[in-house]
Amino acid sequence: GKEGFGAVVGDGVVDLHTRLGERYADLKTVLAAGALGELRPLAERQQPDFPLSEIEYRLPVTAPDKILCVGRNYRAYHEVQEMDQDGPKWPSIFARFANSFVAHKAPIIKPTEGEQLDYEGELAVIIGKRGRHIEPADALSYVAGYSCLNEGSLRDWSGRGTQNCPAKNFYHSGSFGPWLVTAEEVPDPARLNITTRLSGEVRQNGGTDLMIFDIPYVISHISKFTWLEAGDVIATGSPGGSAIEMDPPRWMTEGDRLEVEISSIGTLANPVVAE
Repeated sequence: GKEGFGAVVGDGVVDLHTRLGERYADLKTVLAAGALGELRPLAERQQPDFPLSEIEYRLPVTAPDKILCVGRNYRAYHEVQEMDQDGPKWPSIFARFANSFVAHKAPIIKPTEGEQLDYEGELAVIIGKRGRHIEPADALSYVAGYSCLNEGSLRDWSGRGTQNCPAKNFYHSGSFGPWLVTAEEVPDPARLNITTRLSGEVRQNGGTDLMIFDIPYVISHISKFTWLEAGDVIATGSPGGSAIEMDPPRWMTEGDRLEVEISSIGTLANPVVAE
């Protein structure tokens, strides 16, 4: 019944929040203080305090200052393949609200306002320190770690206005988790594989090497127009295979179970319920 943060060790969690004397309110505070390195030796010396089966997950960063998403960022995306061979010149960037996501195991909500709830399995990049005007060569040094993300979209609303903000921000339509894997455990984020399963059926299966705009470029590009803060989240795009690309489309519906698995990171799993 108490919110905190910890480190996964085997099948359990070491409660770092309590062991640090509650010096840091949450993981975002740890990142802002540059104290991530303080956690590892503490976790390595302790036995788990709780089994994973008994915890209720929160978002890896519970109150990010910004969640920014890159749209249509994979060459496998059918619309991109129809463009010039070199792809778009600039990334498509849009924002999402934190409350449009749920944590690992929590239910994704299919809203009453539409039927076309889509999934997009993505690699999430979590920023570890504040920066502006970041050069691509330095960009990965600003990354604290990575996680899995499902950028749920209500496609019914995609044409309602000139912007995609409403379609991408329905309450609890996406998911994010289960945890942050620190950057040193993922030496090359361009060599990961994303697999998305809906009720056991593989819908997406592609490598992060297919990104049009790679992670260093995206970080650098975003830092030109805003400060990146510790705990900010960047969703880097989804490989082909989302529901809208199927003929006919096969949307998520009540009773489905969505899983986004990324090599070296883990599996984000969520049931789908009706609002």
